[in-house]
Amino acid sequence: MSFERVVARLRIKTIVLIFWGGMLSSLMLSTSPARGQSDDSLDLPSMRRALGRSGLRRSIALDAPIGALLMRNNTYRVGKLSSAANTGLSSSGKFTSSSAIGQFNSVLEIRHTSDTAYFLKTTARHVDFEVSDLLKASVKRLDLGVMAMRKSRAKNTQYLGLSVISEDNTGRPQFVDGFRIGNGVGLRLEGGAQISETWAVSFRTEFLNWHGENRINRPNLKPQPITNPVDNGRIISNVDIIKASNSLGGRGQWRTGMHYLSNRFEPQQNNFGVTVREPFGDHERLGFIRTGYLQMWPLAHIPGVTAYVEANLDREFENNMDQFLSDRTIFSAKLGVNWAFAPSRQLLLEWQRFNGINRIRTRNGLLMTILLDDL
Repeated sequence: MSFERVVARLRIKTIVLIFWGGMLSSLMLSTSPARGQSDDSLDLPSMRRALGRSGLRRSIALDAPIGALLMRNNTYRVGKLSSAANTGLSSSGKFTSSSAIGQFNSVLEIRHTSDTAYFLKTTARHVDFEVSDLLKASVKRLDLGVMAMRKSRAKNTQYLGLSVISEDNTGRPQFVDGFRIGNGVGLRLEGGAQISETWAVSFRTEFLNWHGENRINRPNLKPQPITNPVDNGRIISNVDIIKASNSLGGRGQWRTGMHYLSNRFEPQQNNFGVTVREPFGDHERLGFIRTGYLQMWPLAHIPGVTAYVEANLDREFENNMDQFLSDRTIFSAKLGVNWAFAPSRQLLLEWQRFNGINRIRTRNGLLMTILLDDL
């Protein structure tokens, strides 16, 4: 990658980061605490409860939109590659996949002033993803950053955080003897704010520079495989509007948001001097709008345990990867149990099911998340 390309990419990322940070910072400053408020106004337990009730804690903890974008992206890629390989594995036109996700998320206080608390935010995540007979992939990820949290004059909770992200990926197609492996480092900016007792908004934007290697073993070329370096610049963004209220004997959250993925690849050349192209060229784009409802009920006979059900409908508004398969509308259902085994410690277990309206794509998933907000 040339020095000019690196500088141009960093400039664009910096502009976007400043834009998002400026938007939320303006919101926080315009509703900053009144001058002269005492330390008593910084009530951390009430702020944590507000995050939970408003749905903002769920925005911080769960990377569901990111996972959905990346898994869809992989399904489109493997569909095109398997078709080009003439394997016959995708002749049915249907793609069944599965995922298993384990995640740890922590927001620990490190210091506070009279009106702002600062936290160390950590997320560790492992994902195994499989498309039946076509792909086996795994992702390991670590986010580490600082988050600032405060209350506005209206006593509404707001937060803004910046993290360094590190990601390690391995993908092994089943229709050819080869793999893609590599890792990346980037930045993540996120924030959220209660607008009122009922409404809240959250956003997240991240940039990842990924470097790796693609390798294919061909029997007629042994012992020398075909290899090429892969340089990938990835941008993921989402904005969610959340409405939370008491409903149906429990607590409900309606959430609508826009989620977007942009993948840019640098020119590639393999070890035989041949130019290599990605399945959909040097720029992959995928965006969808999601609306859904989450309903939670406390289980009266088991202290600290909440059961929940969630339903979502996604509609892709941009996709330059659907030439081989097109299933732009996805319905998902989730069933889960959340166990608060201490005031700021939770364990979440969830089963997920995703179905394309055209019945081309389906996915089953399991998710386990541990939240630790105190020591």
